[in-house]
Amino acid sequence: MKKIASKIVEISAQFLSIIGHPIFWPLYVSALYFDITNRYFLPQNKSFFLYYLFIVAIFIPLLFLAVLFYTKTLSGYQLNKPKERLLFSGIMAVVYFLIFKKLSRFHQFIELYPFFLGIFLAILSLAVYNYFNRKPSIHAMALGGSLSFLLIWSYYTQIDILNILIGLIITSVFILGARLYLKAHNFKEIAGGFFIGCLMQLVAFYIIWLYY
Repeated sequence: MKKIASKIVEISAQFLSIIGHPIFWPLYVSALYFDITNRYFLPQNKSFFLYYLFIVAIFIPLLFLAVLFYTKTLSGYQLNKPKERLLFSGIMAVVYFLIFKKLSRFHQFIELYPFFLGIFLAILSLAVYNYFNRKPSIHAMALGGSLSFLLIWSYYTQIDILNILIGLIITSVFILGARLYLKAHNFKEIAGGFFIGCLMQLVAFYIIWLYY
């Protein structure tokens, strides 16, 4: 009975790690933003951006990683080796730089500028940590960045999203608890990743406020 319960918990933890993977959070948050914002967007504009984000930020990186796995450039999907994590962070930094440049051409999406700039800055920070053989949690970084963006955005727009923020905090606890349970990271790496995600969103909001 204990073995069955342990297996169920392990499968649940793996499931949470997959659906809570950092590669998906920009799409989650963007879709949520379009749902709760007071700004009006043409349906086709929202659909275009979300499809663009899915293709550029999810499909293409996963396809590229699949090729790296097939050619044995990467040893496994967990990216446990420092060089593998550095390679992944480098790829994603380029991806989000291109997304931000594309996004900044459309003034109607200005409220999303700091979110994607913050992601880019967080990934650059991650690359620096990876270079020095450290591995802050990317899951925690994505969750911290998402929570910070929504919190700061709701403060400036005066839109009450308290229930959403509470739900995201609870979701974060489960996902990060799963990462600890699977021993993918220790508490220090979780805390470090969360801090990077939060800090880079603050920096991004400040930069956008100065220049946009």
